[in-house]
Amino acid sequence: MPLEVIYTIAAVITALGVIIGAVIAIYRIARKIGDAIGVDKAGRTLAERLDRVEHQLWENGGSSLADRVNRIEKASVESTVELKIIKEILIGMPSYAPVESKAPVRRRRNKTDDTPQ
Repeated sequence: MPLEVIYTIAAVITALGVIIGAVIAIYRIARKIGDAIGVDKAGRTLAERLDRVEHQLWENGGSSLADRVNRIEKASVESTVELKIIKEILIGMPSYAPVESKAPVRRRRNKTDDTPQ
């Protein structure tokens, strides 16, 4: 066989290998995207899963993430105030930076709109 025929066959085989590898890579990427956007093992869609996450961002009377953060912030401010009072009593030095007790930030969600007020 002439050398040109061998080179042509090798080039065709290499091209087919590259095309098959690209098709496999695209299939894997498409499958991952489909798994992420599609239905999970529990049968929930992406929109349902995001609704559960969004529910945690708004106060709902004690069980949301926002409520928990507000409780932690309030406890932290109270502890800081108590610590400053104890320092003033024990050391006798007044603190020069007054601590203001702030109420937790309240965020409400409008029934007709999903944007926070």
